[in-house]
Amino acid sequence: MTIKSRFKVLDNRLGVKASFLPIGVTIAGNPERLAFILHRITGIILVGFIAAHIISTNTLAREGWEAWIEEVRNLEGLNPISLLFIIAMGALSFHSINGIRLIMVEFLSLWIGRPEKPKPPYDPPSLKSFQRKAIYATFILALIAWVAIIYVMLIW
Repeated sequence: MTIKSRFKVLDNRLGVKASFLPIGVTIAGNPERLAFILHRITGIILVGFIAAHIISTNTLAREGWEAWIEEVRNLEGLNPISLLFIIAMGALSFHSINGIRLIMVEFLSLWIGRPEKPKPPYDPPSLKSFQRKAIYATFILALIAWVAIIYVMLIW
């Protein structure tokens, strides 16, 4: 059996390939897989944002208080830097709300559902219960939080 045909047989268990190539994994009808992929992507965005934030604030701190005030004044309105902040805050809202859902599911064992005997094609019983609704609620709450953050950043 070749490796290529083995992956066709084990389509739901891609393992390391799914970690490095999450876009290649089918997400149709599986919101848990979509949440998994978005959680990884938003985590990478947040690491980049934190690194850029530390570097930029460190440089401003070395230049003095006047440079800091000038940089904060440049953040008003819609400009490329504020767009990056909006993207980072969207990543933050989804990553944090999905993280809370993951803590509830994996550490507190909420919304898991009853175990069933697996029947091919494998449909996880956890996605038949309240967990599917929790995933959709995560998407909706993250979107609401993101819109609220955009409102505060741009309008308020």
